[in-house]
Amino acid sequence: MEDNYTGYDKIYRDIVMNIIEKGTIQDFSEVRAKYSDGSPAYTKFVQGVYFKVCPEDGIPILRSKRVFQKTPLIELEWIWQELSNDVTWLQERKCKVWNEWVNNKNTIGKAYGYQLGKKCRKIEEQDLKLNQVEYILYQLKKNPNSRRIMTSLWNIDDLDEMTLEPCVWATNWRVSNRILDLHVKQRSADMALGHPFNVYQYAILHRLIANHCDLELGTLHWCIDDAHIYDRHIDILKEQLSKPLPSCNPVIVLPEKFDSDGKKYSFFERKLSSVKLENYKHNGIYKYEIAE
Repeated sequence: MEDNYTGYDKIYRDIVMNIIEKGTIQDFSEVRAKYSDGSPAYTKFVQGVYFKVCPEDGIPILRSKRVFQKTPLIELEWIWQELSNDVTWLQERKCKVWNEWVNNKNTIGKAYGYQLGKKCRKIEEQDLKLNQVEYILYQLKKNPNSRRIMTSLWNIDDLDEMTLEPCVWATNWRVSNRILDLHVKQRSADMALGHPFNVYQYAILHRLIANHCDLELGTLHWCIDDAHIYDRHIDILKEQLSKPLPSCNPVIVLPEKFDSDGKKYSFFERKLSSVKLENYKHNGIYKYEIAE
């Protein structure tokens, strides 16, 4: 292995190689997922993975392969700002990540943005009901030391009406000395495809909310229940992670905070898809077969 792996690149490589070298092979009799040719898609996995990315580690976007920066942010805008479950919105923006899981109404049922958009949190003193995103923004402003500034997509009353149960399912926003940490819970992580995409998404969301709430960026804490690699991904991952990394220091440019008259934009107006990533270099595209 080359020794120029640092920050998230090193974290990612260490997790992946640990799964390849020491992971448990899934019981073949319990394999649910299949490749497009109908073959069973078994995994190697480890349970209970935790890592953290500190501000000094930089933007957690892989250099060992290209992570498409626009598609993850379009998807997260759809969930966190549009508060939507309608896949038509994504398709109109050429984002195809949910095409395999739509129902006959072209939605994903009562999942993701639907859950965040529910008016479910009471603000008694104002006789208000806020959705989950409005609530965390309100609490970060009014009660930043709370240990209850959380979102959850795992609503047991609605799970049967979701086309796919949420993978990244919970966030916990913690403030100490005006520094905002973000804790993310992920029940299941496809390490070749979905996980790098998810970490980049939530790192950008973390930065936007910290900036919007006039807080300093803190640490991103990430917990995975089941981190896995599909069998057909193993050799490609070994190749991807055997190459030295290009030298770069990616930076992001957030959407404007104020309009031309000095009025502050709302969080929902500062579109995640407008975030720009600069000075990003990578080792090119690696294609991984999707298992469903």
